[in-house]
Amino acid sequence: MVRMKTLRTFVLSGLATNLSVVAAAGRACENGTRPYSAWLADSVIARKDALLTADTEGDISLSLKLGLFQISVIHLKEYYDAVSCAKEDWDAYLKEATDSILPRVLNVTGDIEAPMDIFTTANGLYYQYEKSGDEKYKQGLDALRQAYDGRRRNSEGGFWFYNARPNLSYLDETYPLGAFTTIIKNRFEPTNETLAENLSKDLDLFKDHCHHDTGLLAHGYDASKSAPWSNKTTGASPYVWDRALGWYHMGLVELLYNTDEFGILNQTQRDDAYKKYYNLANTIINDVDEATGCWWQVMEHGGEKGNYIETSGSAMFTYSILKGVRLGYLTGNHPESGKNYKETAQKCYNWLLENRVVPDDNGALNVSGTVGVCTLEDPTYEYYTTQPLSYNSVLGFAPFVMASLEHEMAADAMSS
Repeated sequence: MVRMKTLRTFVLSGLATNLSVVAAAGRACENGTRPYSAWLADSVIARKDALLTADTEGDISLSLKLGLFQISVIHLKEYYDAVSCAKEDWDAYLKEATDSILPRVLNVTGDIEAPMDIFTTANGLYYQYEKSGDEKYKQGLDALRQAYDGRRRNSEGGFWFYNARPNLSYLDETYPLGAFTTIIKNRFEPTNETLAENLSKDLDLFKDHCHHDTGLLAHGYDASKSAPWSNKTTGASPYVWDRALGWYHMGLVELLYNTDEFGILNQTQRDDAYKKYYNLANTIINDVDEATGCWWQVMEHGGEKGNYIETSGSAMFTYSILKGVRLGYLTGNHPESGKNYKETAQKCYNWLLENRVVPDDNGALNVSGTVGVCTLEDPTYEYYTTQPLSYNSVLGFAPFVMASLEHEMAADAMSS
C-alpha cells in the first residue's frame, strides 16, 4: 500500500527539509578521498556551467541543466558530508544557481511559453525556501504554479512540451512535470488529486501514443497527427532517442520513491507507474549494447551507420536501474535474458567512467559523448545521428553524478 508521512518529516527524492540533520548524518570522506559523484559535481560548479550568466542566458535548455544539476547536488548532500567530501561549496552553489534563475522564473508568461524544462527549477526553489524562509523563493514556486495552470494541452489532456511547437508532446517533459508535481502536492496542496491525475494522464498518453513493438517509447507524438513525420494512427515520431527515454524512466523511479514515501499517487496510479517502470527497465536492457553495456543514441538501431554510444542517456538508464535495484523495484535477473539488473547497470557505469571521463590539468573532470539538444522538428535517423556533441554538457554530467552516487551507495552497502 502507499505509505504516507507528515509534512514535518517531508523529504523528496533528492530534497530534504531537515537540512541540518541531513548534513550531520552525511557519510564522511576520509584521508582526502573524494568519490566520483562529488568530483564530477565539483567540476561543474568550478566551471560555473550550471548558472544563469551572460554566457549561458541564450541557452534554451539552461533551466533544465540548472534544475537537474541542482537535484543531483541535493542528492549528494543527503548522502555525503559536504565538508569532508566536497572541494566546492555545495550550499553556496545551490543558492547562487537559484538566485540566478529566479528573475526568469518569476515571469509567469515566460514560464507558460517556455519549454516544460522550466519546472525542473522547482526543486532548487523549494530547497532555498525551506532553508531560509525567504518569501522570494515561495514567489518563484507560486509563479510556476500559475504557469502550470496556464500551459497548453492537447485534445486528450496531454501537455504540449513547448508552445512554439503546437500539439507536440516530448518524453522529455515527464521528468520536470514529476518533480514539480511532487513538491506542490506534498508541500502545498496535499489534497489536490488533480495534480496526480494530470501526471498519470501524461505518462499514460506517452505509453499509448509512443509505444513500439519492442516495448520502447518513441521521442514524442503529435496529437493532431499533422506533422509529416507523425504516425497516422498514433501520432508518434519514428525513432527512440535514448535521452528522451531516459527522462521518462528516471521520472518513473523518482515518482515511485516519492509515492511510497509520501503518497503522490493513489494505489491504482502507483501500480500503473510501477508496471511502466518495470516493463520499460526490461525492454531497455533488451536493447543494451553487449560490448560496452551502454546504450545507443538511436535505440533499436545499434551498430548502424552514424550511430554511437551516447553518454547522457546511458547515465540516465544506469541511474534509473541502479536506484530501482536499491529500492527493491528490480530484483534478481531479467525474466527473459537472465541478465542481472545490477550487473548490467554497473557494466555501463564502468565503461562510461573508463571511456568518457578524463581529468584535466586543473584537477577537474571532463565528460564527453553527450549529444546536444534534439527536437521533433525533423526527427529523422540522420538528424539524431548528426546533431553536434556537447563536451562537458551538464546534461551528461548531472545524470552521471546521480549514477555515480547510486554506484557508490551500492558499494558502501556491500562493504558494510
